Amino acid sequence: MSLTGKSSASRFDRRNTIALKIERFFAYLLFSVLSIFTIYPLIWIFTNSVKTDLELFSNSWAFPEVFRWENYVRAWEYGIAGYIWNSVFVTTISVLLNISISLMAAYALARFQFKGRNFLLYFILGGLMLAPEVSLIPLFRILSSLDIYNTYLAMILPNVAFGIPFTTFLIRSYMLSLPKEYEEAAVIDGANTFTVFLQIVIPLSRPIIASAMLLDAMRVWNEFMFALTFVLDEDIKTVPLGLMTFSGALREEWTVVMAGLIISAVPMIILFLITQRQFIRGLASGGIKG
Repeated sequence: MSLTGKSSASRFDRRNTIALKIERFFAYLLFSVLSIFTIYPLIWIFTNSVKTDLELFSNSWAFPEVFRWENYVRAWEYGIAGYIWNSVFVTTISVLLNISISLMAAYALARFQFKGRNFLLYFILGGLMLAPEVSLIPLFRILSSLDIYNTYLAMILPNVAFGIPFTTFLIRSYMLSLPKEYEEAAVIDGANTFTVFLQIVIPLSRPIIASAMLLDAMRVWNEFMFALTFVLDEDIKTVPLGLMTFSGALREEWTVVMAGLIISAVPMIILFLITQRQFIRGLASGGIKG
Protein backbone atom coordinates (compact mmCIF):
# COMPACT_ATOMS: atom_id res chain seq x y z
CA MET A 1 0.00 0.00 0.00
CA SER A 2 1.30 3.47 -0.88
CA LEU A 3 1.97 6.19 1.65
CA THR A 4 -1.08 8.09 0.39
CA GLY A 5 -3.30 5.06 0.95
CA LYS A 6 -1.90 4.51 4.45
CA SER A 7 -2.45 8.15 5.41
CA SER A 8 -6.03 8.06 4.07
CA ALA A 9 -6.77 4.90 6.05
CA SER A 10 -5.24 6.46 9.14
CA ARG A 11 -7.40 9.60 8.79
CA PHE A 12 -10.46 7.39 8.26
CA ASP A 13 -9.71 5.43 11.44
CA ARG A 14 -9.22 8.63 13.42
CA ARG A 15 -12.55 10.03 12.18
CA ASN A 16 -14.28 6.80 13.13
CA THR A 17 -12.69 6.88 16.58
CA ILE A 18 -13.74 10.51 17.14
CA ALA A 19 -17.28 9.78 15.92
CA LEU A 20 -17.50 6.75 18.23
CA LYS A 21 -16.33 8.82 21.21
CA ILE A 22 -18.92 11.52 20.43
CA GLU A 23 -21.69 8.92 20.19
CA ARG A 24 -20.65 7.40 23.52
CA PHE A 25 -20.51 10.82 25.15
CA PHE A 26 -24.07 11.70 24.12
CA ALA A 27 -25.29 8.20 25.03
CA TYR A 28 -23.80 8.47 28.52
CA LEU A 29 -25.17 12.01 28.84
CA LEU A 30 -28.66 10.85 27.87
CA PHE A 31 -28.57 7.90 30.28
CA SER A 32 -27.27 10.17 33.07
CA VAL A 33 -30.15 12.61 32.56
CA LEU A 34 -32.69 9.77 32.50
CA SER A 35 -31.15 8.28 35.65
CA ILE A 36 -31.48 11.61 37.45
CA PHE A 37 -35.14 11.95 36.45
CA THR A 38 -35.76 8.36 37.64
CA ILE A 39 -33.82 8.34 40.90
CA TYR A 40 -34.43 11.89 42.15
CA PRO A 41 -38.15 11.39 42.99
CA LEU A 42 -37.19 8.39 45.13
CA ILE A 43 -34.55 10.45 46.93
CA TRP A 44 -37.07 13.27 47.46
CA ILE A 45 -39.66 10.89 48.92
CA PHE A 46 -37.06 9.25 51.17
CA THR A 47 -35.72 12.54 52.56
CA ASN A 48 -39.26 13.72 53.31
CA SER A 49 -40.23 10.39 54.86
CA VAL A 50 -37.79 10.98 57.74
CA LYS A 51 -38.98 14.51 58.53
CA THR A 52 -41.74 15.97 60.62
CA ASP A 53 -44.82 17.30 58.83
CA LEU A 54 -43.75 20.82 59.77
CA GLU A 55 -40.37 20.34 58.08
CA LEU A 56 -42.09 18.83 55.04
CA PHE A 57 -44.33 21.84 54.43
CA SER A 58 -41.82 24.52 55.46
CA ASN A 59 -39.01 23.28 53.19
CA SER A 60 -39.62 20.05 51.33
CA TRP A 61 -36.34 20.31 49.37
CA ALA A 62 -34.01 20.45 52.37
CA PHE A 63 -32.46 17.49 54.17
CA PRO A 64 -33.97 16.71 57.59
CA GLU A 65 -32.24 18.04 60.67
CA VAL A 66 -32.93 14.76 62.46
CA PHE A 67 -33.77 11.48 60.73
CA ARG A 68 -37.10 10.36 62.21
CA TRP A 69 -37.12 6.59 61.61
CA GLU A 70 -40.21 6.29 63.79
CA ASN A 71 -42.22 7.28 60.70
CA TYR A 72 -41.31 3.89 59.22
CA VAL A 73 -42.27 2.12 62.43
CA ARG A 74 -45.64 3.89 62.44
CA ALA A 75 -46.25 3.08 58.77
CA TRP A 76 -45.42 -0.57 59.40
CA GLU A 77 -47.62 -0.79 62.47
CA TYR A 78 -50.50 1.02 60.80
CA GLY A 79 -50.96 -1.81 58.30
CA ILE A 80 -48.52 -1.49 55.40
CA ALA A 81 -47.09 -4.90 56.37
CA GLY A 82 -50.39 -6.61 55.58
CA TYR A 83 -50.62 -4.99 52.16
CA ILE A 84 -47.05 -6.04 51.38
CA TRP A 85 -47.76 -9.63 52.40
CA ASN A 86 -50.83 -9.72 50.15
CA SER A 87 -48.82 -8.31 47.24
CA VAL A 88 -45.99 -10.80 47.83
CA PHE A 89 -48.47 -13.70 47.83
CA VAL A 90 -50.41 -12.55 44.75
CA THR A 91 -47.24 -11.65 42.84
CA THR A 92 -45.44 -14.91 43.66
CA ILE A 93 -48.34 -17.18 42.67
CA SER A 94 -49.14 -15.14 39.54
CA VAL A 95 -45.54 -15.09 38.33
CA LEU A 96 -44.98 -18.80 38.96
CA LEU A 97 -48.16 -19.76 37.10
CA ASN A 98 -47.42 -17.37 34.25
CA ILE A 99 -43.84 -18.56 33.83
CA SER A 100 -44.80 -22.24 34.01
CA ILE A 101 -47.51 -21.94 31.34
CA SER A 102 -45.48 -19.61 29.14
CA LEU A 103 -42.38 -21.84 29.27
CA MET A 104 -44.30 -24.85 28.01
CA ALA A 105 -46.11 -22.82 25.34
CA ALA A 106 -42.90 -21.14 24.18
CA TYR A 107 -41.04 -24.45 23.95
CA ALA A 108 -43.81 -26.05 21.90
CA LEU A 109 -44.01 -23.05 19.55
CA ALA A 110 -40.24 -22.79 19.16
CA ARG A 111 -39.33 -26.45 18.65
CA PHE A 112 -42.30 -28.49 17.40
CA GLN A 113 -43.90 -28.49 13.98
CA PHE A 114 -47.63 -29.14 14.14
CA LYS A 115 -50.74 -28.12 12.29
CA GLY A 116 -52.05 -24.76 13.42
CA ARG A 117 -48.82 -23.69 15.12
CA ASN A 118 -48.78 -20.25 13.52
CA PHE A 119 -52.46 -19.73 14.29
CA LEU A 120 -51.83 -20.65 17.94
CA LEU A 121 -48.87 -18.26 18.09
CA TYR A 122 -50.88 -15.37 16.65
CA PHE A 123 -53.81 -16.23 18.91
CA ILE A 124 -51.60 -15.98 22.00
CA LEU A 125 -49.91 -12.80 20.81
CA GLY A 126 -53.34 -11.34 20.08
CA GLY A 127 -53.74 -11.02 23.82
CA LEU A 128 -51.23 -8.16 23.70
CA MET A 129 -53.79 -6.09 21.79
CA LEU A 130 -56.57 -6.64 24.34
CA ALA A 131 -56.77 -3.80 26.85
CA PRO A 132 -57.52 -4.94 30.41
CA GLU A 133 -60.17 -2.23 30.72
CA VAL A 134 -62.23 -3.91 27.99
CA SER A 135 -62.40 -7.16 29.94
CA LEU A 136 -63.52 -5.81 33.32
CA ILE A 137 -67.25 -6.51 32.93
CA PRO A 138 -66.84 -10.04 31.45
CA LEU A 139 -64.24 -10.87 34.09
CA PHE A 140 -66.50 -9.60 36.85
CA ARG A 141 -69.29 -11.89 35.67
CA ILE A 142 -66.97 -14.88 35.28
CA LEU A 143 -65.41 -14.43 38.71
CA SER A 144 -68.82 -13.97 40.32
CA SER A 145 -70.22 -17.09 38.63
CA LEU A 146 -67.19 -19.09 39.81
CA ASP A 147 -67.69 -17.73 43.33
CA ILE A 148 -64.12 -16.44 43.55
CA TYR A 149 -64.94 -12.73 43.52
CA ASN A 150 -63.28 -10.87 46.41
CA THR A 151 -60.60 -13.54 46.86
CA TYR A 152 -56.92 -13.82 46.02
CA LEU A 153 -57.84 -15.82 42.91
CA ALA A 154 -59.79 -12.83 41.61
CA MET A 155 -56.48 -11.00 41.28
CA ILE A 156 -54.22 -13.95 40.43
CA LEU A 157 -56.12 -15.44 37.47
CA PRO A 158 -56.58 -12.18 35.47
CA ASN A 159 -52.95 -11.26 36.07
CA VAL A 160 -51.81 -14.66 34.78
CA ALA A 161 -54.07 -14.43 31.73
CA PHE A 162 -52.81 -10.98 30.74
CA GLY A 163 -49.18 -11.90 31.41
CA ILE A 164 -49.00 -15.03 29.25
CA PRO A 165 -48.89 -13.35 25.78
CA PHE A 166 -45.84 -11.16 26.39
CA THR A 167 -44.01 -13.74 28.48
CA THR A 168 -44.55 -16.44 25.85
CA PHE A 169 -43.32 -14.11 23.12
CA LEU A 170 -40.22 -13.16 25.11
CA ILE A 171 -39.23 -16.74 26.03
CA ARG A 172 -39.98 -18.12 22.56
CA SER A 173 -37.69 -15.49 20.98
CA TYR A 174 -34.89 -16.60 23.28
CA MET A 175 -35.47 -20.32 22.69
CA LEU A 176 -35.22 -19.81 18.93
CA SER A 177 -31.63 -18.70 19.48
CA LEU A 178 -30.66 -21.78 21.50
CA PRO A 179 -28.57 -24.37 19.60
CA LYS A 180 -30.52 -27.56 18.90
CA GLU A 181 -27.39 -29.73 19.17
CA TYR A 182 -27.73 -30.01 22.97
CA GLU A 183 -31.29 -31.27 22.67
CA GLU A 184 -30.42 -33.66 19.86
CA ALA A 185 -27.53 -35.10 21.87
CA ALA A 186 -29.83 -35.66 24.85
CA VAL A 187 -32.37 -37.45 22.61
CA ILE A 188 -29.62 -39.70 21.24
CA ASP A 189 -28.70 -40.56 24.85
CA GLY A 190 -32.27 -41.70 25.42
CA ALA A 191 -33.90 -38.63 26.97
CA ASN A 192 -37.57 -38.04 26.22
CA THR A 193 -39.14 -34.68 25.38
CA PHE A 194 -40.07 -33.87 28.97
CA THR A 195 -36.56 -34.66 30.21
CA VAL A 196 -35.00 -32.50 27.49
CA PHE A 197 -37.31 -29.66 28.44
CA LEU A 198 -36.52 -29.89 32.16
CA GLN A 199 -32.81 -30.68 32.09
CA ILE A 200 -31.61 -28.96 28.90
CA VAL A 201 -33.93 -26.19 27.78
CA ILE A 202 -34.87 -24.68 31.15
CA PRO A 203 -31.24 -24.44 32.46
CA LEU A 204 -30.16 -22.83 29.17
CA SER A 205 -33.07 -20.39 29.40
CA ARG A 206 -32.30 -19.12 32.89
CA PRO A 207 -31.41 -15.56 31.77
CA ILE A 208 -34.68 -15.03 29.91
CA ILE A 209 -36.65 -16.73 32.69
CA ALA A 210 -35.15 -14.29 35.21
CA SER A 211 -35.96 -11.37 32.90
CA ALA A 212 -39.53 -12.53 32.33
CA MET A 213 -40.09 -13.14 36.05
CA LEU A 214 -38.79 -9.68 36.98
CA LEU A 215 -40.90 -7.90 34.35
CA ASP A 216 -44.00 -9.85 35.30
CA ALA A 217 -43.39 -9.34 39.03
CA MET A 218 -43.17 -5.58 38.53
CA ARG A 219 -46.36 -5.61 36.46
CA VAL A 220 -48.35 -7.63 39.02
CA TRP A 221 -46.90 -5.75 42.01
CA ASN A 222 -48.04 -2.40 40.60
CA GLU A 223 -51.37 -3.64 39.24
CA PHE A 224 -54.21 -1.47 40.51
CA MET A 225 -57.29 -1.87 38.33
CA PHE A 226 -58.01 -5.57 38.94
CA ALA A 227 -57.45 -5.15 42.68
CA LEU A 228 -59.77 -2.15 42.78
CA THR A 229 -62.52 -3.90 40.80
CA PHE A 230 -62.40 -7.45 42.14
CA VAL A 231 -61.51 -6.95 45.83
CA LEU A 232 -63.57 -5.47 48.66
CA ASP A 233 -62.11 -6.87 51.89
CA GLU A 234 -59.37 -4.83 53.53
CA ASP A 235 -57.58 -8.03 54.58
CA ILE A 236 -56.67 -9.05 51.01
CA LYS A 237 -55.90 -5.67 49.44
CA THR A 238 -52.52 -5.38 47.73
CA VAL A 239 -50.02 -2.52 48.01
CA PRO A 240 -51.35 -0.17 45.27
CA LEU A 241 -54.91 -0.38 46.58
CA GLY A 242 -53.80 -0.41 50.21
CA LEU A 243 -51.74 2.74 49.77
CA MET A 244 -54.84 4.57 48.61
CA THR A 245 -56.61 3.58 51.84
CA PHE A 246 -53.40 4.24 53.79
CA SER A 247 -53.03 7.80 52.48
CA GLY A 248 -56.73 8.50 52.99
CA ALA A 249 -56.53 7.54 56.65
CA LEU A 250 -53.35 9.56 57.28
CA ARG A 251 -54.24 12.86 55.65
CA GLU A 252 -52.45 14.82 58.36
CA GLU A 253 -49.33 12.62 58.47
CA TRP A 254 -47.83 12.82 55.00
CA THR A 255 -44.36 11.87 56.16
CA VAL A 256 -45.76 8.53 57.39
CA VAL A 257 -47.47 8.07 54.02
CA MET A 258 -44.14 8.66 52.28
CA ALA A 259 -42.49 6.15 54.58
CA GLY A 260 -45.14 3.66 53.49
CA LEU A 261 -44.35 4.41 49.84
CA ILE A 262 -40.68 3.69 50.40
CA ILE A 263 -41.43 0.45 52.25
CA SER A 264 -43.72 -0.70 49.44
CA ALA A 265 -40.99 -0.08 46.84
CA VAL A 266 -38.24 -1.94 48.70
CA PRO A 267 -39.22 -5.53 47.64
CA MET A 268 -39.08 -4.70 43.91
CA ILE A 269 -35.81 -2.82 44.30
CA ILE A 270 -34.24 -5.79 46.09
CA LEU A 271 -35.59 -8.20 43.46
CA PHE A 272 -34.10 -6.09 40.66
CA LEU A 273 -30.71 -5.84 42.37
CA ILE A 274 -30.63 -9.62 42.81
CA THR A 275 -31.60 -10.43 39.21
CA GLN A 276 -30.17 -7.45 37.30
CA ARG A 277 -27.31 -9.40 35.68
CA GLN A 278 -29.56 -12.19 34.43
CA PHE A 279 -32.17 -9.58 33.48
CA ILE A 280 -29.81 -7.70 31.17
CA ARG A 281 -28.42 -10.92 29.66
CA GLY A 282 -31.90 -12.25 29.03
CA LEU A 283 -33.22 -9.12 27.33
CA ALA A 284 -30.10 -8.77 25.20
CA SER A 285 -30.22 -12.40 24.07
CA GLY A 286 -33.98 -12.52 23.65
CA GLY A 287 -33.90 -10.02 20.82
CA ILE A 288 -31.62 -12.08 18.56
CA LYS A 289 -34.43 -13.85 16.72
CA GLY A 290 -38.14 -13.36 16.38
